[in-house]
Amino acid sequence: MKDNSSFLDLALDDSLGFDPLGAFDDDVEADAEEATEGYLGTPHTDEPAPKVDTRTPEERIADLFKSMAPRRKTLLGMIAFCAEPQTTDALDAEVERLQTDNFSVYSPASLANLLERAGALTRVTADGEPYPEGDPEPELVEVDGVSYYEAAEAPAVCWLATAEGAAYAEADKPLDRLTELLHEDAKYATIYDRILGLVAAEGGAPMPTINDAVDDDELLKSPRLYAPHFIDKLERCDAVEWKDKAWRITEVGRAGAHLVADLVAAQAAEAE
Repeated sequence: MKDNSSFLDLALDDSLGFDPLGAFDDDVEADAEEATEGYLGTPHTDEPAPKVDTRTPEERIADLFKSMAPRRKTLLGMIAFCAEPQTTDALDAEVERLQTDNFSVYSPASLANLLERAGALTRVTADGEPYPEGDPEPELVEVDGVSYYEAAEAPAVCWLATAEGAAYAEADKPLDRLTELLHEDAKYATIYDRILGLVAAEGGAPMPTINDAVDDDELLKSPRLYAPHFIDKLERCDAVEWKDKAWRITEVGRAGAHLVADLVAAQAAEAE
């Protein structure tokens, strides 16, 4: 889920006794300074002003989840796992578990760094104290009556969910998102009903089976849509998950299946 530069060197021949690029350096610099001071008011610089991120942690976290929608479940799982301080090794193992059936080009370390930059995770020591910045102070040790300073070992890095990260995870309501989706897409209620029925079967349903069941439906002819469009929407609401080479229904999906059934029944009654 990752720059080439070229340089041109201009060499001047000293034997010419004349430098066409430097002959008028003093005049050019004086003119430029005068023009700069009179027009812009400040000396020109090629260095861009540093960008300052003025977003709040809440805004940064929301933006991260929006841009990393396919990793939503993994990111939420990482925040939940770090309700208590977790070692880097433990968090890495948890991410690997969360992504067992959902391959990602992002390593556990990359995902943890993204959450840290957004303000959802923070580095702490094993006892939950803020991780010290910079190198640790050297320690004075004594061996055979001789005292000397020895480099101190930095404490192990642990990860802890921030208050903002925990609040975002707690506010995540997949069933509410699924309910909103089903009402927005009420036109396709029968499609969702069919898909959820297939993935609810024992062993779930592979993609070809789902394609065969819905792709030729008249509802999907204009605009032209295909089964993966609906699977993607359901997955983002945690209603389905890819596991053991098949799509399977989740507890959120089972609750959504009842909502879809009610929509289909209401539409059928209205049609009569």
